[in-house]
Amino acid sequence: MKRWGAGSVGHNEEGNVMLVIVVLLFLITMIGLASMNNSVMEVRLAGNDRVSKRDFYNAEAGLFDSVAKFERVYTNAPDTAGNRLYPLDSSNPPLRDRAPEDASVSFVSEVVDDGGIPVAWIEVRAIVKKGNQKASGLSKKADRVPSIKHVGPALRGFDKANYRSRRYAVTATALDPKLYKASDPKAALTGSTIQSGVDVGEELNKVSHLVGL
Repeated sequence: MKRWGAGSVGHNEEGNVMLVIVVLLFLITMIGLASMNNSVMEVRLAGNDRVSKRDFYNAEAGLFDSVAKFERVYTNAPDTAGNRLYPLDSSNPPLRDRAPEDASVSFVSEVVDDGGIPVAWIEVRAIVKKGNQKASGLSKKADRVPSIKHVGPALRGFDKANYRSRRYAVTATALDPKLYKASDPKAALTGSTIQSGVDVGEELNKVSHLVGL
């Protein structure tokens, strides 16, 4: 005789075991997917952090280099190979000879990365009182400078009776090496920008007409 009661109990136990296994497999799958998502997110964050740090250090390198050689930026003197930082002709005089109200120049940094790509775009404008400022043609960040007089006291070590200082702001913005093209460097601009003020010594008789600016 067939014992239906005993057989039913066995099937119920097998069903319960199968249900437990399915639930466990589902939980393990969910945990695995969550771990994969976390790993992908961590990789992305690490990549973004690496790019952010690279851009900051590149902007910093470009800024330090331009500040260190500011006398050359000021006069647009050529290097030993005859290269100038920006065009020089009758309509593009050196920064030194431009009216400070809107005096500005921009150029690709001479500092390059391991692949030979320039690290930053450099913008320089004269600092003057806000009421005397005119459009410079530079970026908004480069135009965001203090409102102080263009001509200041003589620098330390200069004859105070015959010299004064002229004030400028140097802004460096990192360039993305993957997007850089020599024909259009500004297309590779990133959001990483750093700025510094620079004072350059000049003879009083050359800047006495600018003291009020």
